[in-house]
Amino acid sequence: MAVSQAANLQRQVPLLYGLLLINSLAVAITHRAQAPLSLTLSAPGVLFTITIIRMIHWLRSSRTGLPSPEEAKRQLRLVTMVAAPIAAAYAGWSLSLAPYGGPFEQAHVALYISTTVIGCIFCLVVLPQAALLVALSVLPAFIIFCFSKRLLTFATIGINVALVLAVLLRVLFNGFEHFRKQVKSSSLLATQHHELQRLNEENRKLAMTDSLTGLPNRRQFYADLDAWTDQNTGLPFAVGVLDLDRFKPINDTYGHQVGDRLLEAIGRRLRATAGPSVQVYRLGGDEFGLIDTQVADFARTCERLLQQVRAPLRIGEIVLSVGGSLGVAQYPDAGTKAADLFDRADYALYHAKHVHGGGVCLFTPSLETAVRADRAIEAALQASSFEEELSIVLQPIVELASGRLSAVEVLARWSNPMLGEISAMEFIAIAERSTAIHSITRAVFKKGLKAARQLPDCVAVSFNISACDLTSASTLAFIRDEIASAGIAPHRIWIEVTETAVMRNADAAAQALQAFRDLGVGIALDDFGTGYSSLGYVQRLPLDKVKIDRSFVGALDTEEGSTITSAVITLCHTIGLTCVAEGVETEAQRQTLAEAGCEHAQGYLFSKPLPLAELLLRCADAQASWLDSDRRTAVA
Repeated sequence: MAVSQAANLQRQVPLLYGLLLINSLAVAITHRAQAPLSLTLSAPGVLFTITIIRMIHWLRSSRTGLPSPEEAKRQLRLVTMVAAPIAAAYAGWSLSLAPYGGPFEQAHVALYISTTVIGCIFCLVVLPQAALLVALSVLPAFIIFCFSKRLLTFATIGINVALVLAVLLRVLFNGFEHFRKQVKSSSLLATQHHELQRLNEENRKLAMTDSLTGLPNRRQFYADLDAWTDQNTGLPFAVGVLDLDRFKPINDTYGHQVGDRLLEAIGRRLRATAGPSVQVYRLGGDEFGLIDTQVADFARTCERLLQQVRAPLRIGEIVLSVGGSLGVAQYPDAGTKAADLFDRADYALYHAKHVHGGGVCLFTPSLETAVRADRAIEAALQASSFEEELSIVLQPIVELASGRLSAVEVLARWSNPMLGEISAMEFIAIAERSTAIHSITRAVFKKGLKAARQLPDCVAVSFNISACDLTSASTLAFIRDEIASAGIAPHRIWIEVTETAVMRNADAAAQALQAFRDLGVGIALDDFGTGYSSLGYVQRLPLDKVKIDRSFVGALDTEEGSTITSAVITLCHTIGLTCVAEGVETEAQRQTLAEAGCEHAQGYLFSKPLPLAELLLRCADAQASWLDSDRRTAVA
């Protein structure tokens, strides 16, 4: 309140003093010929000097800005103290001039006192106590002056001025009350605004901070990345995306609480190791982001960070160890837009994880071709009609004991009008990063079930399902509906899932696979041994078969490889699962697998993947053995 009053007075008091000087100077001039010099020169000179000093003081204080609350209160007290003496001094001086001059000069004195006091009261509207003191200092003497003239005109003027001042003071106090309420409301609004700003800032920080690790989150990462690229200074900086290896098994084995504590510890290590030029972010899950403004040292920084990630961590009584993969993109070499830098850092991460098996991968021009090829495939996937462009081939699966065809694995082949023939290893991986994988799965199932109706009843049909399909309720429902309407015995249909697909969400995968198993469909775990699955996972899943990865089969000619494969087959038999060996290419491998007790096998030893028409020709003789070398040679 005091600050607002002082702020208003800083603007109005100089006007008050200016009004006082001009009006007083006019009175002194009109009386210069009649009154002595002591009243027209000396006395006003003293008053004018004091007034000018006070006016200069207020003008200077107005330039210094708002006073502090203590300074404002001091100014208000000072104005209240000097208001009455100054008013009384000017009133006394002007009344002392009344005996001199004629009726016009006396009327001027009356006019001077009445108008000046009204003007001063208006200037002191925000300090009513000072205005009241001014009125009380001037009005009694003025009324006495008017009645002392013993003229009706002067008496009427005195009464009139007294009434005007009374009304004016009432209006002043009413106006001050409104001013006080307005200041209070403004102060309340300012307080609320400040509190709102504080809360907004806290909310902004919360929105930009990861609640688990205390690191800036994905939103802050994108905001900072946008800011760096928008500056367009040309100075290089590096963007990194770091993903933890083996975190998923730890999280599933020991629970989310241990997983969260592990992420907290990793976050602290990264922040402590990064250095002043590196900002660390948690992007979500087990993924972290980095922005480093010192590109020259970023390679060493990456190595230090990965060393800290790989170092064992003790969580309670448990000692845990994870790895890390880091993809890096540098501005401006890898791009000048935030989205391009992140995409290319993420692509480098994918390359580091899946090609290098961990470590650091820098996005370089050599990867640009791969990125463009991937994007071309991704664009073609979004625009393709898979019913027309997608075809299937069937990979025979042979029963080792009898040599008869027991099943076929349905494999997708894609021929795009613009890109030509595209390897399944290329387009499936890209499709899994978008929604195109669901359309591919649906098209393959429809074509595969149509082919199954033409195959002998003794031949099963096996389909692959990706990790994305397992979490898509609509795709799973479509597959169930297609199986129900296919007119094929459910036991002839097999669904294959990889270890990687299962490990992403073991509980959801088990639930989805159990729904298929309830229909009578068989479930096979593909590429067994290449992921991080354990016996516990295998037992939790509703499995019927395990497909041994080709990497184990390829190592059968070594003692160690043969021992491992035999152990896997024995393990599967122990828990009631049959085995299918993949990638069998030599007779020696077939014999070793048969001796180890493996029931089924597939590979180029028996046949390459065949179109339906060729497979039907081979199936014409239902009793023919696929182990016949002459028949294999003819097919090859």
